[in-house]
Amino acid sequence: MTAPTRTFHLALSFLCFAALANLGFAAVKTFPAPPDNEHAVVPQSQRYAVRIAQGGKASPSFVYQSDAGLAGPGSQWVEGRSVSWTDFELSGTATIEVSLPGAQISESEEITVYPLRHGIVPTVSNGKARFQIPGEGHYVLTVGENGFDHALCLFANPLSLTPPSLADSPKIYFPEPGDNRDLIKRIGQAEELHFAPGAYQLGGGKLVLPKNIKRVHIAGGAVVYGAFFVGHDNVTIDGHGLLSGRYLKHREAHLIETPSNVGHTIVDGLTVSDFPYFAVRLLGHDSVIKNVKTVGPWVYNADGFVAWKRSTIRDSFIMANDDSIKVYDSNVSVRDCVIWNLNNGACLQLGWSSLDAHDIVVDGIDIIRTEWRPESNAANNGVINLRLSRGGENIQSNLLFQNIRVDTPVLRIFDLRMDGMGPERPANKHRFHNATFRNIDAKMLTLEGNPNNHNYIIPYDQDYGFKNLVFENLTINGTPITAQNAATAGRFIIDEKSLPEVTFK
Repeated sequence: MTAPTRTFHLALSFLCFAALANLGFAAVKTFPAPPDNEHAVVPQSQRYAVRIAQGGKASPSFVYQSDAGLAGPGSQWVEGRSVSWTDFELSGTATIEVSLPGAQISESEEITVYPLRHGIVPTVSNGKARFQIPGEGHYVLTVGENGFDHALCLFANPLSLTPPSLADSPKIYFPEPGDNRDLIKRIGQAEELHFAPGAYQLGGGKLVLPKNIKRVHIAGGAVVYGAFFVGHDNVTIDGHGLLSGRYLKHREAHLIETPSNVGHTIVDGLTVSDFPYFAVRLLGHDSVIKNVKTVGPWVYNADGFVAWKRSTIRDSFIMANDDSIKVYDSNVSVRDCVIWNLNNGACLQLGWSSLDAHDIVVDGIDIIRTEWRPESNAANNGVINLRLSRGGENIQSNLLFQNIRVDTPVLRIFDLRMDGMGPERPANKHRFHNATFRNIDAKMLTLEGNPNNHNYIIPYDQDYGFKNLVFENLTINGTPITAQNAATAGRFIIDEKSLPEVTFK
């Protein structure tokens, strides 16, 4: 299909779909199965098939699969595992039908849909599971006692309301599926890259976007193998397609990265899989990460997101094998995200070094699973974590963490320590002031005698440490935590120098 014809059909499809949405009609849009080619193989799930039903009509939705590899640090803990997922667009409610190719789901099987706050209860008949989802969002289905070993993620994206560019001009470049390792030579003066449905191989390392590129669109049904480095302002990378690091070596590249001098980057709608380093690492300012989903982080150092000064992270799903979200700078907002941590990293990381940051809001987080090992004394395990390996005598202040739900028991919830991590990482001076932790409902393991199974608040000394920490409406294992039961039901260990600065309401 030529570029003009392709653009016309994309535009027409968008306009029809958006018109239905604007008239108030419910709608479902699924994406085609991307065809393999000799340079890029698309991994279809061998474990699940999915159909999306609405208004008496059901449509199959292509299901991807990522398998844990056998190489790289941390791979020994995930050997034999996989994760499957499907992306589709949705307005209104929908019924999901899940089947197992070549097998049947037993009516006695334990089936759970996360996050639990939705109260979704699947039914099983004729070997298939069915359940209704309330609308767009991120859902995870597990089957059986060890269901997270081969979970199914369902990514119900909002309807696409940003049409592809309509003009037929040199400003838009449509790569052909297949080998695109020389793509940089063919972009010319285009301002947009549009990856239509199909599979694309960018090769190893990272593609440094030319300064003329302002948008990279990966359409639903497109799979791009590679990584992007954005070195200039005002770039959007969007679409409901897949960006995969499947062919990259451990720590070869962050899949989307900007340096500290770049701002106003938007990453919107993508699914990012098999990342061997950060999924999205935006070191600049005034950036947005929204509705981005990460899966298949099978090695250590596979962090989820970081976005620095005056940035927003929202409506996203993060499966990570290091810190899921790093909250490192001032005026950063994290809202309405679902997190699944493997055995490395924290859900919300506040710093490996003393940082100067203020006015941070984290609101509406579902922690559906963490896989921290009870015997591990890893310094960066915790739902909310602060462990300083480098000093600086900086201050973090005016932080709000609220409406956080932890669906399955975790090793620890709060790990706020300034007392060092051994001889190679000594204690460091830092100040952490005016933090509120409100409306947190968590499940926590109870492992008597295990020093890793506590919530910690430990300062550097009397002058460097914590001031005005407020825990309001904190519930652990169904018990409201107060000053009287913080050490027992709350499993808190609070240094005596910090006790006057900690309030439970």
